[in-house]
Amino acid sequence: MNLGMSFPETEFSLIQRLAAGGSEEDWRSFLRDYWGPVCRFALRWGAGNLADAEEVAAQTFEVLWENRLLVRWVSNRSSRLRSLLCGVARKLLANRNRTRENRERLSRDLAEHVGRFCSVQDEQTDAFFAAWVEDLVRQAVESLAAEYYGQGKGDYVRVLYGRLCRQWTIAQTAETLEVSPSDVNNYFRHVKTRLGRTLEEMLRTQVARYCTPEDVQQQFALEWANLGSYLGEHGGLEEAVKRAYELLDPDLARQNQQAAMTVAATRLRGAKPNS
Repeated sequence: MNLGMSFPETEFSLIQRLAAGGSEEDWRSFLRDYWGPVCRFALRWGAGNLADAEEVAAQTFEVLWENRLLVRWVSNRSSRLRSLLCGVARKLLANRNRTRENRERLSRDLAEHVGRFCSVQDEQTDAFFAAWVEDLVRQAVESLAAEYYGQGKGDYVRVLYGRLCRQWTIAQTAETLEVSPSDVNNYFRHVKTRLGRTLEEMLRTQVARYCTPEDVQQQFALEWANLGSYLGEHGGLEEAVKRAYELLDPDLARQNQQAAMTVAATRLRGAKPNS
């Protein structure tokens, strides 16, 4: 399966700073954007549980830094960053039980084949794009949930989660939340419309982090069209919300992600790039 699409193609901004070393906030921004997609990809392609997936994610970012793969990527802008991330992650998944000595050999192998990873388009790179979509949708849902709860409208979010993730009927949702069926319909319609706008805002923000200012609108238009095509081919936004939460318990994943990203950032600060 080849979806023939990409997600935010990184321009000379954040990645260029990372290739030169980057600040702690630069690396945290990079982790926030791509930690979730790498973890989701790992869970679907070999990691036994969330802890294994998070270790694969941490090693993926370490390998990028230790082997100066972002420097190599910046010098070859015809390639795709998502393919590089996917290539490193799937190689680590295939070799995650190796010894330290073999891991060092693996790192050298990854550095030698970075160009091949960036040029490959296959089922796994398409799966990585799907993982990125799932994580972007999750971020949009949780941003919207914080907004609604802050306004005292928590039932709007509960209706969305109940209808899509629990597969409750309108009647079941109304009974569980002690609201009328018409309220369920109204809440659901309102929150779904707002979710679409939130998703658009979050995508624009992410694209802007990786583009020069003059390229933002063009890149955003491209990625918004790509995202729309993908959603249209895979059941729409409602199905995307369901997929975003089917792998992970949302509360557990949220707690684990913050702790795991902190550990990963610490490991990156202590890692030394190979000469």
